[in-house]
Amino acid sequence: METTKELLTTRETAKLLGLSELTVYKLTYRKQIPFIRIGRTKRFDRAKLLAWIDANAYDTISIRK
Repeated sequence: METTKELLTTRETAKLLGLSELTVYKLTYRKQIPFIRIGRTKRFDRAKLLAWIDANAYDTISIRK
């Protein structure tokens, strides 16, 4: 069974991440976010973005008394 990838535009990616489109462009320029280049456009695999969020998440530390 073949699964299809859900590719997002920069605008959709910005909305998903809660960032501005400009910030998403900066992250792609610095290659800090996973993206796919199709011709001159950039697309973002939703599954890879969610994995990227999980990989870059930090757990909060409880305050020691």
